[in-house]
Amino acid sequence: MLVANPISFACEMIEAIPESTALYLWNSDLLIPNRFWKERIGEMSRLSDISRLNVDVSALARTMMSLAPDSDIRFADIPLDLQNYRHLQVSQVPEHPDLYFFLLRDETEVRRVEQMRKDFIANVSHELRTPLTAVRGYVETLMDPKFLTIERVREFLPVIFEHTERLHNLMLDLLSLSRLENPNTVIELTPISLLEELEDAVEATAPLARMKNLTVEIRPPAEDLRVLANSEHLERVLVNLLDNAIKYSTPNAPIIISTEIEGDCIWTHVSDQGPGIAPEELPRVFERFYRTKGALSGRVQGSGLGLAISKHIIQQLGGEIRVSSTLGQGSDFFFSLRLATKAAKTLA
Repeated sequence: MLVANPISFACEMIEAIPESTALYLWNSDLLIPNRFWKERIGEMSRLSDISRLNVDVSALARTMMSLAPDSDIRFADIPLDLQNYRHLQVSQVPEHPDLYFFLLRDETEVRRVEQMRKDFIANVSHELRTPLTAVRGYVETLMDPKFLTIERVREFLPVIFEHTERLHNLMLDLLSLSRLENPNTVIELTPISLLEELEDAVEATAPLARMKNLTVEIRPPAEDLRVLANSEHLERVLVNLLDNAIKYSTPNAPIIISTEIEGDCIWTHVSDQGPGIAPEELPRVFERFYRTKGALSGRVQGSGLGLAISKHIIQQLGGEIRVSSTLGQGSDFFFSLRLATKAAKTLA
């Protein structure tokens, strides 16, 4: 097929490619990026502008010259980082020795998702291995007639039950997280009393708090405010945060639940006086299965999914969840919810 203006045709072609691509005219030193290139990298018009991608332009020019029509080499792949995640691929347009095609490939997100998948499989395997190994060991012991006694049955059965309960809870958490991460999941929001939810969560965790002689103090807002939320899901977030605060708090230390209004939202804080979290660990506390060094050294029980589930729930409720912490002083987990009264006024 004969094309009246091959350059214009090539420009139309790269605009149709949903990746960062560009054309380069050697004799004119003219770089023509498509819209994806401009959006992700910025405007460029000369070969020297490629240096913004950490490319040695002189080396790039030599590479392009090696792609001559009489050469067997028609394609070059140039890594742009040490991780080998980003590449600039260069090829010469056939029958147009003055025209080059650039394709910028960024596999950072693909590699990140792949690493998350590997970490997830490794973490699930680790979480399953411990209780399964324990259950198998106790059952194998009881299967040996020499060790099958009433005393051992009474000793082993509660331990077996504890480990199977841990497996059961892990499965429930995984199913919950899977549902929350599904983009089609929608949580129905209704106006509910925040104070009632706080009181229910404190009551649910009271036995665990009593075991460590901890007091949980609610500092409620001046009035019984209603928030747009889902009672079941909100209680789960509050119980998760209180459960963590109780587990990590030192005995006899207070746990404070407080609130503050900001615009049309209310922030709820759950603060403890535990060991705190190191600054470098704070960005990861809401990741699936992530456990801080303090949790690992203290052998705190849990699936490692509670905070990840809480994060997804709060996001589904239209809010945010954050954490601030100081080593040796404690942690403050806090989240926002929309006030039902102000939301209603806005809609009106």
